[in-house]
Amino acid sequence: MSGLKNVFPHKMDLNQLIFKIGEVSKMVNVSTRQLRYWEQKGYIESIRDDNSSSRVFNMENLNRVNLIKYYLDEGMTLNGAHVATEEKIAKMRQIRLFMMHAFQDVETIDGKPAVNLGYFDKNKESILYGIIDEQDIEYRVVEKKEEK
Repeated sequence: MSGLKNVFPHKMDLNQLIFKIGEVSKMVNVSTRQLRYWEQKGYIESIRDDNSSSRVFNMENLNRVNLIKYYLDEGMTLNGAHVATEEKIAKMRQIRLFMMHAFQDVETIDGKPAVNLGYFDKNKESILYGIIDEQDIEYRVVEKKEEK
């Protein structure tokens, strides 16, 4: 199981991507005034370096802004949107952690892309695949092939 897992051997820190407040405002369609207010309330956090006093945001806070906006558009209060956002971000962290550990490779089974999610059993005799079929995912446990 060498495959794609080794394509990105080092975790990329997406929080190194930095966005100015005006860029965030345009990307998410939220006014800079709203962003400053959300920051004042503690719902989002800007990053300020020693060289600049302007507000910039990392990827996590861009996602946070996007989710808050989504929940507000769905009719939630700002506080409700913040709570829902934090719950969603916690779930997203768990999904990312799961994929970092489980994902092994993308292979082909029956002519279809199959995501190798690693060993299914403690004895490492069978592998769990998620087989992608247009709009559906089929899960299949396949006995490990003998390595030559």
